[in-house]
Amino acid sequence: MDKLRAFGTTIDDVLLPTFAAYAPYIIAKEREIKSTRYETHKYGFTARQHLDIYYPDKAPVAPFHVKPVFIFLYGGGFVGGDRVNEGFAHSLIFKNVGHYFASNFGFTVIVPDYRLISHGAKFPSGGEDVKLVVEWVKTTLSRKEGYESIDLFILGNSAGGIHLSTYLLAPDFKEAREAIAATERLGRGVLLRGVIFLGVPFHWAGEDNAILRAYLGEGQIFENSSIGLLRREKKKGSEPVLPGVKISILVSELDPDLISDSSQQFKSEWTSADITYDVVEGHNHISPQLGLGTGIEKEEAWGVQVVQFCKLGATNDV
Repeated sequence: MDKLRAFGTTIDDVLLPTFAAYAPYIIAKEREIKSTRYETHKYGFTARQHLDIYYPDKAPVAPFHVKPVFIFLYGGGFVGGDRVNEGFAHSLIFKNVGHYFASNFGFTVIVPDYRLISHGAKFPSGGEDVKLVVEWVKTTLSRKEGYESIDLFILGNSAGGIHLSTYLLAPDFKEAREAIAATERLGRGVLLRGVIFLGVPFHWAGEDNAILRAYLGEGQIFENSSIGLLRREKKKGSEPVLPGVKISILVSELDPDLISDSSQQFKSEWTSADITYDVVEGHNHISPQLGLGTGIEKEEAWGVQVVQFCKLGATNDV
């Protein structure tokens, strides 16, 4: 973390130096990271739509009375990203994320691959993939012994957070959202209890490039951004409401200004939502997920913060 400030804040500039800086710390924990049991499952209709699920070896920490299941949606700018980065740190990313939350806090962690532009992804396919992952939790995981009742938490990082916001805001997914949102638990099943946005650009401030056009649509970059979706629904009198769901927006101290500015704007405009905004001290756009599993307290502090947030949304009794 101490080296990060010198890298700057531009995402393209910090990407490779940040990965290089964290590689030794992650590799040093290879044995521990690989000790967490995981399985791979298909959740959708294409070869891309697979997920890894990491199982804890202990009961979840208090105050969780039902199984906490945590979905991690990585970033990659619509063109990159995999649930396991084969070219970096002995293929331990994002196994380190699954290991960290499972081994330390008893969470069951799901890291899915979603479709990229190279797989034909085009808005709102990211939201469709999130919906399919949630459906897999409801129809497959919930049939597993001990998972009859699930408190669901979803973290979307960067582009993964854009896909998560599409799922939460677009009318295409209204019925699916309503099926997992409720003020209180009335029985078994899956309830969405918390959402975390980490380093998410909720709009692009007039930016227009080939990647944004390819995914969001020609002339529709703002309209299909998170804030564009929210404004469209509010204009129709259909502002999305998520009863019982807490939302946390996290922005790294060294994130680009656009991310912090658009995050605060998103919070202020989604008036019906229960949203908090916090800064992740010392980190840049790439480093938070790389710091997990290193065993270094200041690197993992944001992970503890996420767990504390999830505790606030946990089912109080069953």
